[in-house]
Amino acid sequence: MTTSQQPPGGLLNFRRSLPGLCRSDTLSRLTPDGRRDLHALNFSRIIDLRGRTERAADPPPYLSHAAYLNLPLLPWRHRAFNEAGAAARSNTDHMTAMLDHAPNQIVTVLGAILDAPPGPVLIHCHAGKDRTGLIAALCSELAGQTRDQTAADYAASGPALTSFYRDQQARRTPEQWARLAPFVPTRADDIRHTLNHLDDTWGGLRAYLSAHGLLRTETEALRNRLLDVKNPASSGGVGAPTAGADQPPHPAARDI
Repeated sequence: MTTSQQPPGGLLNFRRSLPGLCRSDTLSRLTPDGRRDLHALNFSRIIDLRGRTERAADPPPYLSHAAYLNLPLLPWRHRAFNEAGAAARSNTDHMTAMLDHAPNQIVTVLGAILDAPPGPVLIHCHAGKDRTGLIAALCSELAGQTRDQTAADYAASGPALTSFYRDQQARRTPEQWARLAPFVPTRADDIRHTLNHLDDTWGGLRAYLSAHGLLRTETEALRNRLLDVKNPASSGGVGAPTAGADQPPHPAARDI
């Protein structure tokens, strides 16, 4: 079950999904107090799921720190994925496209969680809703949570992002907003349908991961890590923040 935790200052969509896994929206919103609070959580690894150009437009505060990894979840210039994204009419469509066309990226992210030093891991994208939501859901599934628990964690992004989407709407023309509006609601059924697709198309999560290179022993080790995180022996974790540069976001990103 999702564990309640006060978000570090400035973050909107932050929570602990599993003992060893927290999720968040972009960390660039952290206030000075929020950075202190995040540092106190002593994450051994922070995984940024955004594309590099998207990341550069909204620089992460931990860019040069050893705990920070940028592992884009969306495949770049991948025709089949881009066509599926253009045809998407719901968050389910978008997440199933990631499952079908970005398995190597997904396995890389899960492997980075497994290989992280002792301590909890934080994953995030921009809004922390769909890319982060998919990885969190796969981890929840692997950890043995019920589909209702997984769906509740995904749906919790909706109330958390109310002000975020209100601001996004104010910045767009009515025509631009009309194209994005179908992807704003965070429905529990979106993740249920996505996991049903995983079952129907790939034979379930373990079969999917095995088919794309994650060893069965690694899958079990990842499950154990997510459920029984060990605190780091020192105060390593997240350190002092630094800044990055400016470029436009990944064109396929729907986590606005």
